[in-house]
Amino acid sequence: MEQQTFNYNPVKLTPQAQKLLNRLELGPITNVFIRDELKLLEYRRRKFEVKKYLEPDRTIEKKFLGKGIVEYSIKEVN
Repeated sequence: MEQQTFNYNPVKLTPQAQKLLNRLELGPITNVFIRDELKLLEYRRRKFEVKKYLEPDRTIEKKFLGKGIVEYSIKEVN
């Protein structure tokens, strides 16, 4: 009989990553909004933290809108 493993070190989010996750859960967000409204300059690192937190059930979807603007949203993984 195999013993089930349990992760005793769950992923914890930094306050900035938590702010990004809270906003993403409200709906799609652009990189311009992340920079200007949330005041997150290193948002790519925060996005990576949030993506690891959401796995394996959800992920962050990236959509290019043109002229350097990118839209991010949370997507359910089937």
